[in-house]
Amino acid sequence: MIKGYVLQADPEFAYGLNLQIKEQLKWLIGVGAIGPGELLPPAQQLADQLGVNRNTVTLVYTQLRDEGLVSIKKGRGTQVAEGTATDRLRESRGSMYEMLNRIAEDAAADGNDLNELIVASFAFVQLFRRKDVHKKKILFIECREHDYPFYRSQVEQCSGGELVSVFLEDIASNPRVLEEAAKQAQLAVTTLNHAEEVRKLLSDKPLRLVTIGATADISVLLDIAKIEAGSKIAFVCLGKRGGQWMAERVEAAGIRHFDISAAGTDDKEGLWEAIRESNRVFASSAVFDELKVLAPDKVSLFPLVLERSSEEFIREAAK
Repeated sequence: MIKGYVLQADPEFAYGLNLQIKEQLKWLIGVGAIGPGELLPPAQQLADQLGVNRNTVTLVYTQLRDEGLVSIKKGRGTQVAEGTATDRLRESRGSMYEMLNRIAEDAAADGNDLNELIVASFAFVQLFRRKDVHKKKILFIECREHDYPFYRSQVEQCSGGELVSVFLEDIASNPRVLEEAAKQAQLAVTTLNHAEEVRKLLSDKPLRLVTIGATADISVLLDIAKIEAGSKIAFVCLGKRGGQWMAERVEAAGIRHFDISAAGTDDKEGLWEAIRESNRVFASSAVFDELKVLAPDKVSLFPLVLERSSEEFIREAAK
């Protein structure tokens, strides 16, 4: 229960638990039931109340943070953020609340099942009200070793466009993959990790390239800085290069008082060795759930934050 509201998580419902919980929290923020600076319940507490895995709530909080709606600070918990993202949410949900209340009342009066109406409404939008044809088509190019799901979600959120994802590994083995994808796109996006490589690949194509970057959430850097000197720390992503990038973010922050290793979930032998030999393991959001099951006492989330300038570049280019 939050401020008198009882959140629900129904495994039989048409939408996943993660989406159910996130949207309910966004409603509470959107209608002002939880205001800027107020704390959300600790992840374990909310997970226990809802009867779900703690990792599900942790992921929800991370997604809310990535959307600019909350801040996560070690030792201080998860707070509703103050800023444009929260303001926009409150504006949109305010008008939505009145409209949906009327729809719910009409559905009840007509004897319609509300859950069935919700699912049917989703299909209705797909069939009759979809406006994807007007969205800018964006070619997203990245490798499989970095946390590409994070970058993809950020590009989708900032651009409102329709993404076509192509991996550099696939382009290397079959250049036609890029040729076909580029024909569909009006804009290309890649990360700083591969900017020069992608720029060369697109040199003969009339596509504007936007390069984006990310950094580590300050809360995780503060957490790592407190780790005892000489400890063994592993950074894990989808591939070893992704783990090395995470480690570089820590070193760039001037934190160098322990032994560092990197691993990827694409190399199980190397992954297990990193887990066995490390005192702490920091995992990107793409692999966190998997690693938390393997080593629950060692693994912590290494949350990323898209650079503010990158958000602005995407929004401007996608207009």
